[in-house]
Amino acid sequence: MLRMQKILVFVPVLALFGLGTTGCDFLQGVADINATSQTAAQMPSVAYQDAILVESPSKTMMAAYYCPQVAPFPASLACSTAFGNPPAPAQMRVSFDMHFKVQNPNHFPIPVAELLAATVVFPDKTNQSLGAACIAFCGAEQPGCTGQPGPGACTSKTGDIKSANDFANAAAGFLVASGVSYLAGGQPSFVMPQVVQDGEITVTARFSFGPEALLGVLKQLATQAVDQYSAGKTVEFVIPYRIEGGVWFDVGSLGRVALGYGPVDGTWTIPASQIIPKQ
Repeated sequence: MLRMQKILVFVPVLALFGLGTTGCDFLQGVADINATSQTAAQMPSVAYQDAILVESPSKTMMAAYYCPQVAPFPASLACSTAFGNPPAPAQMRVSFDMHFKVQNPNHFPIPVAELLAATVVFPDKTNQSLGAACIAFCGAEQPGCTGQPGPGACTSKTGDIKSANDFANAAAGFLVASGVSYLAGGQPSFVMPQVVQDGEITVTARFSFGPEALLGVLKQLATQAVDQYSAGKTVEFVIPYRIEGGVWFDVGSLGRVALGYGPVDGTWTIPASQIIPKQ
């Protein structure tokens, strides 16, 4: 009899809230939706910030290297007296740091899996030079990783995201990746950056132009410098560039996703003093 009373009391309570078996199913559905909304993966965002020279010859080194090649005879005989002996090609290397701000709206960290950068120098010239580099990042447990991409790396099925295949005509060795860092002053490496949950980080990716590949391109700057000098103008060595590419992430249930950036135009000016990257 007591058990029957409990049942009789419980049924009106369910009815009071408009619930029965159907109502319990409804509450369970609401709970499932709330759980899903809390854990459903969301797309991160990538914002390109800038590309800053971190390694460069000086204006005097440029003059010393190219003067014997572009100055007319007999003025070329005085090049070493005016500017010193030509530096070695390795001393003429140009490197830059590219900065991205990455935001992660998810309640879990996401790794940056791959990074593609394509750079055109003198983009408005008919003899422009294109270089492209794809980085495939490694886990911290893989020492000695070089970032060498495997088959299918830096590719996207989305037409609005540039893939490595879009830059298949890039000159080999023209652009070389040195790794990334996400701590101020940190040394570049190929360890996979992690974007913290509900946060953002600034990723710094370092790239260098192969000295031998770039020297032929910079020769046109030296030729322009001769004209500037002859006209009594201040000699400047300015490298115009265009950068674009993509970043790939592993985002939970979304799998591997890609976000593009660029194209962005800018210029690098060869400084008065040599820039040597910090070790």
